[in-house]
Amino acid sequence: MPPSKDQITAANKASWDEAAERHRSHDQYARLLAGFARPGFSVLDATLTGRLQSLGLADKAVAQLCCNNARELLSVKNLGAASLTGFDFSEAFLDQGRELAAAGGIAAELVRTEIAKIPASYDGRFDIAMVTIGVLGWMPDLAEFFATARRLLKPGGHLVIYESHPILNMYDDRDKRLPPVADESYFRQEPYRSDNGLDYWRNEDYASTAFFWTFHKMSDVVMGVLRAGFAIEDFEELPHDVGNHSHLENQPQQLPLSYVMVGRREG
Repeated sequence: MPPSKDQITAANKASWDEAAERHRSHDQYARLLAGFARPGFSVLDATLTGRLQSLGLADKAVAQLCCNNARELLSVKNLGAASLTGFDFSEAFLDQGRELAAAGGIAAELVRTEIAKIPASYDGRFDIAMVTIGVLGWMPDLAEFFATARRLLKPGGHLVIYESHPILNMYDDRDKRLPPVADESYFRQEPYRSDNGLDYWRNEDYASTAFFWTFHKMSDVVMGVLRAGFAIEDFEELPHDVGNHSHLENQPQQLPLSYVMVGRREG
């Protein structure tokens, strides 16, 4: 019997908490601390930077759903945002975010909560809600997720999604064969279970609490955003990798590897 939504959320939280100390121990985390100590430091690439700047960041309140250690959110402040709020269900990762914020002297509110349970006191407070790499597959209920994003935004506020393309769910990111060989159906409905850990920085497996990944088709994302009450203002599928599939870039039969979508809250 497939796991329930609550079981998936609980398992993913436990596995994400386990991953926190491994991520902290990486050289990349030390580089982040050193980076944020420099004025204007940003980890954002040109695609996300450009989309955010096109919306105008001055005087804007920005939220990030599933903010990890807040490195992307803190970068938005260095691009000119007025205020920052990050939501994640791992206190251990939020503690890392607070360390990075302190290193850069950046004010940010980091809140431990499941996304669906973000308190109503945050409703209607934000101009931009940001969703980045590797979030949507952790969400077993896209309708609930996008409804939460909508209630956090002011009328006319924008949802910005920058994600791995769901076609990559068909391919094992540890299998570097070229041409790639699909081992899953794009239309898989049952959540994928793994106990190989979440050390994607070193790309190393380790025995972990099981976590679950939910397959969402591109149409699920598009229609989920529309049904939640957003008008899609920008949507582009992209050939560059934002996760763990860089070996698939620049191939003769190029797959879409990522996408960016911007929706405006209506009403």
